[in-house]
Amino acid sequence: MKYLKIITLLSTLVGIGVSVYYKLYLLTVFFILLLFYFLHIFMKKKEYQRASNFNKRVILASNIILFAIMLIVLRLTQVQLFKYEEYDKKAIDQIKKNDKSYGNRGEIFDSNGKSLAFNKNIYMLGVNPSAIYDDEQTIIGIEKILDEPYIRKNKDKLLKEIKEGYENNRKYKVVARNLSEKQKERIQEIVKKYKITQNVIQFDRSIERTYYKPEVYKNLVGFIGYTATSSAQKVGVFGIERQYERYLKEKVLERQNLYTKNRGLKLPFSKESVKISLNGKNIYTTIDSDVQFILNDELRKKFISSGSEEAYGIVMDPNTGKILGTSYHTTSKNKALRNPIFQNQFEPGSIFKPIIVASALDARLINRYTKFDIGEGKIKKYNHTIKEASRSTKGILTTEEVLKKSSNVGMVMISDRFTNQEFEEYLKKFGFYDKTGVDFSGEIKPYTTPYKRWDGLKKNTMSFGQGIAVTPVQMITAFSSLVNGGILYRPYLVEKITDENGSVVRRNLTTPVRRVISEGLSRDMRDMLEKVVSEGTAKRGEVHGYKVGGKTGTAQLSTKGGYLKENYLSSFIGFFPVDKPRYVVLVMFLKPKGETVYEKYGGATAAPVFGEIVKRITKTKNILSENVSSLSQVKKFQGEEKKELTDILMPDLKGLNPKDVIHIFKNTDIEVKIKGTGMVKEQYPKPGTSLQDIKEIRIVLN
Repeated sequence: MKYLKIITLLSTLVGIGVSVYYKLYLLTVFFILLLFYFLHIFMKKKEYQRASNFNKRVILASNIILFAIMLIVLRLTQVQLFKYEEYDKKAIDQIKKNDKSYGNRGEIFDSNGKSLAFNKNIYMLGVNPSAIYDDEQTIIGIEKILDEPYIRKNKDKLLKEIKEGYENNRKYKVVARNLSEKQKERIQEIVKKYKITQNVIQFDRSIERTYYKPEVYKNLVGFIGYTATSSAQKVGVFGIERQYERYLKEKVLERQNLYTKNRGLKLPFSKESVKISLNGKNIYTTIDSDVQFILNDELRKKFISSGSEEAYGIVMDPNTGKILGTSYHTTSKNKALRNPIFQNQFEPGSIFKPIIVASALDARLINRYTKFDIGEGKIKKYNHTIKEASRSTKGILTTEEVLKKSSNVGMVMISDRFTNQEFEEYLKKFGFYDKTGVDFSGEIKPYTTPYKRWDGLKKNTMSFGQGIAVTPVQMITAFSSLVNGGILYRPYLVEKITDENGSVVRRNLTTPVRRVISEGLSRDMRDMLEKVVSEGTAKRGEVHGYKVGGKTGTAQLSTKGGYLKENYLSSFIGFFPVDKPRYVVLVMFLKPKGETVYEKYGGATAAPVFGEIVKRITKTKNILSENVSSLSQVKKFQGEEKKELTDILMPDLKGLNPKDVIHIFKNTDIEVKIKGTGMVKEQYPKPGTSLQDIKEIRIVLN
């Protein structure tokens, strides 16, 4: 027994030492208490031996209970003091729940604030059949809901299914989907009128991405898809929706709340850690819906009447690079998957000729009156004979006439004055070796060949638009630099991005890339291109009362086996007004049909479309006819009567200089007030306002 005591005490002391060494503090306390307990027992041994059997059992039971209580106290001390955070976390994890909600995707607007892509609330209506009792009011109310026009056709079937649901104690039955806000409100009125309880009727809201006139805007605005995740979040997959995804994308609103385990009720003392992110940003495009609609409508009409396989159109502000409208029509079913304005390359044909003429004039290889003897209208180069499209094009032509009559032979002669390297340098200068940088996802990079790898014929054929492939946006960007004073601008589709409060978070500014020709040469090019319309191949593009300029194009389509006969890409690129261009328009028709070859040419197919577009834009934008030098000439009366302005509307003055504005109003009683310097940026009153009671107008210059 003596040795047992020694072993017990030594074991306890070893336990204390080990627990201290390994920092097991609870165990240390336990062994210390155990040591005191054994010492107490050993010291009271004789008293214990003298006690009766009953008292011995009481003492033993008391010791066991005391020992158990001691362990519980020690355990609680450990949990409450030393491991509080660990157990607190475990407890919270059992009753916490992450609540997620999502903001709205940003909207897309045109330049005037018209919404092109927006979010619409739609609702799914469900009923709880098990909650419908033999209450006459509720049953009548349900029948009234099923009588609504958008549900009525399925009324009998739904009544039968609701009855079966009641008999089988089913909790939910879908009654209608895709309900609008107004339809939902109408049903709620019925619910209120017939006092249908909330546990009977249920609306589930979802948000639908909606597009304004998708047949007009879809290939530009684009569309969304959904991620392949459990949450299936929206994501832009094409067009502006994709290009500006990081701005448009809605963010997650996440809350961490505490709930009772069984009833799922939020506890009033919940701690919330909230990570808030706002709705997606709003995109304001450069698209002018008036221009977009006119372009789309006129292009569509000709696309149908000409039997073309495809048709493309784009309108640009040549002074900024803003894209004001694009349109695309095709017989293909995959229309929504691409936009050829930015993603397809074509041999441009004769609309490319002004670029080469301007390059030669800029390099001083020729002047406007340089003469070219094209003979009978054909020339042989490297065993290939190049002919004129029209047999009447022959003899001696000036540079101006080469452009006006669209002479292929004349262009070959002009191109011969360049070295290959010089020719390539001008192509690079006009941007044909690079992407334009337009903010549209998927713009393709031009396929180009270094001049050192050109064959002898390459430069000659490129001079009239064969052997070079360009995108429509490249073509209109380069052409705009010819007529805007000589500056190449980066084209763009988005003007600004705002948050949900309207604060601008990003603004895309007009970006001049480089000067390509001088202002004087640009003025000469406008003059020559105006004569192409008034006297040359593009007479069907004329617009009465307005001076317009442009160039027709009829490009043969190439295949691996050569160029196809009587299959063309017919096009026209033009601008107006001539003196101060505000719009450049490019329209193209792929494989138009016609009884004669001439009907397939750009002059017959595309030029009239340009003319119709110009007529409608000038009318819509109240652009003053160039035949009217001032408002005093719009309406005249006999005698000395003052000019009557009853039926005259305020013209669009944007882009004019102050002298022009003063001249327009010089013979009226209207006072012109001017602020700033430069060209007209803003005007008051707005275009289209009646001038009957107007005493003064104000213009702000930039």
